[in-house]
Parts: sequence; structure tokens; C-alpha cells
Amino acid sequence: MAYTKSVIPWRYLSKVTLYTLFLLLLQSFWVSHFSRPELHIDLLLPLMFGAAVEWPPFLSIIWASLWGFVADTLSGKFWGFHVGSYVVAICLVNITAERFEFHNPLYQMLFVGACALGQSVALGLFLLVEAPEQMAMPATYMTLLLRSVATMILAPIITYPVWNIRGSNL
Repeated sequence: MAYTKSVIPWRYLSKVTLYTLFLLLLQSFWVSHFSRPELHIDLLLPLMFGAAVEWPPFLSIIWASLWGFVADTLSGKFWGFHVGSYVVAICLVNITAERFEFHNPLYQMLFVGACALGQSVALGLFLLVEAPEQMAMPATYMTLLLRSVATMILAPIITYPVWNIRGSNL
């Protein structure tokens, strides 16, 4: 069955919702408890990239806002961090969609890595205000950079199910 970006079947949307919930729970109960802070990656950021490539802009922005709000609620202090970064990623994908072949894993990695780096910069600015003594340590900058690299490496793995579910028998 051929599909267009403007039509999202309900069965597909429900499968992606379950996958998103799985990633959120994985992030909340497993990834956030890693002893190494550079491995505290945001699993939903690459997922938002996958949704932005496959879905119409309005629906993907609603999706990013909803799940960003849930992630912000679960994370605590830095309100708007996830909503903002997810919506910015969605908008950047839609602005650059005609210039890049986003189904290419290398482009996925580079784009999601750039978005994760933006997240790390925002997180660094937040920490600069919230905990300036922590930002004085060079290891914090390396941790934020390695967090972006880890997210970048996992991007094709996380986005693949969004496209595979769509291409499979709905």
C-alpha cells in the first residue's frame, strides 16, 4: 500500500504511540540511571526526527509537544527543555527536508547529532545558571559533548522502527 506524508493510518499511529511509550519508559527507568552521565541520552529526540520525516508538519509538532510535555513533567526542573528541543528538531527537519535524504543513516546521525548538540548547549546554559560551580569543571563540557555523540550514534537504530512500522502491513 502506497502512502503519502499527509495520511497517517490509525493502526500505524497506535504502534508508534506504543513504541514512543516504550522508549520513554526505557529512558525513565533504565537510561537515566546509568552511572555515566554522558549515557543519559534523550531517546525521544531521534524518534521525533523520524516522525518529522514521515508525518505532516502540524501532526509532528503536536506529537513533539505532547511527548515533550510528558518528558518535561517526568524530568523535573528544566521546564520546556524537551518540548522546545523536540519542536525545534521537527521544524528543522521540515525546513531542510528537500535538501537531504533523511533515510540515509549518515544524514540521520549528523542531523540528530546536531539537534542533540543543541540540547546539550541548552542544558549547559541551564546548568550555568542553576549550578555554576559544576559548569566550571571541564569534564562537564566533555560529558555534554559525549551525550550528543551517543545520541547521534543511536539515531538510525531508534528511527528505524518508525519507518519499518509504516512500511509493514498496517
